[in-house]
Amino acid sequence: MLVFMSFSMNIKAQSIPEKSKKNLKINGRIQYDYEFLKRDKASNWFNGNEFRRVHLSAAGLLSSHFSYKIEVNIAHATIGFRDVYLKYQGGRLGNLSIGSVLEPTGLDMATSSKYIPFFERAMLTSMQNFRWGGGFLYENFHLFKEHAGFQMAVTNNGKNTEGFKDMDLSAGQNFTSRFIACPIDEPSKHLILHLGINYAHRPYNDLIFRPENHMGDKYHYVFSDGKDRQTIGFELATGYQSFSLQSEYKMMTVANNTSKDYKANSFYVLGSYFLTGEHRPYKHGAFGRVKPFEDVEHGGFGAFELLARFSKMQFSDDVVAVNPANPQQVNNLTFGLNWYLTSHIRLMYNYVMTDDQNNVLGNLQGHLFRVQMDF
Repeated sequence: MLVFMSFSMNIKAQSIPEKSKKNLKINGRIQYDYEFLKRDKASNWFNGNEFRRVHLSAAGLLSSHFSYKIEVNIAHATIGFRDVYLKYQGGRLGNLSIGSVLEPTGLDMATSSKYIPFFERAMLTSMQNFRWGGGFLYENFHLFKEHAGFQMAVTNNGKNTEGFKDMDLSAGQNFTSRFIACPIDEPSKHLILHLGINYAHRPYNDLIFRPENHMGDKYHYVFSDGKDRQTIGFELATGYQSFSLQSEYKMMTVANNTSKDYKANSFYVLGSYFLTGEHRPYKHGAFGRVKPFEDVEHGGFGAFELLARFSKMQFSDDVVAVNPANPQQVNNLTFGLNWYLTSHIRLMYNYVMTDDQNNVLGNLQGHLFRVQMDF
């Protein structure tokens, strides 16, 4: 009898899948920046420093099908929600997340700030209110034998520093969707080809952005009598060995009460090359963590990455007519150097040149320095 009970208990214990056990992982990141900015005709430099991001998160499994994550940013002595969700993992049927979720709006936005190659994402990402929103996200990257994926989200218009509370849902919500395909994906050769298209429909909001620095002046565009916004974007990326190329184009239309709609469009082209032979890993429509062949912990020099990016934001004549103090177009050219001491520690430098048609003070240039770590 005792033998039978012991045998039964062992069988029951072994039948519990390893992945179904509850677990907890604590993660975090720190990005500490110095920025030096100057207009061509200005006499003084702007000198500043900040904690760009300080994230803390707890994540793990609740069962074989349910996972969770709670991530907040405390960089500016305020708590702001990032990923705060409960996720149902349905395998080949896809995943459904409820809470504060990442809106699927493009390749640059899909890539974590831990892994984006430049200090700031390209200007076109400012057509989105914020990277996250409170609501629902469905995603499935198992389409066409793992070569395609689809994402769709419905989110509200609350502020992240207020827990995405929205007291006026009748004013409308955000609908975003994204379809990506990777017809060429050969990890052994570090060869990929990524294609994507994304769409968003949102209630009206002013457009506010900086020219790919975080401490300089903002541009603020108002669209008189604006009712709602629609954007459509296209994505392209390719990588082979140490070289990668990434580009996106996005068009925004703001409807109003007249026969005309306000228009804006933006694009960027980004190139990356590793002097030490590494590559930018890719998975599920986003780029991931760079791992040096020989990091400084094991007697090596780490990984060195050279970068260049050109981006442009342009507005239609009717937008300029109601925003006469703002430029019709902004061009941004950035060169960068990343030194990956380990896969979790990175030193970064960006040189930014901005042409925003400022005839009084001239073009803007900036030297940006960052120390980044995550755990």
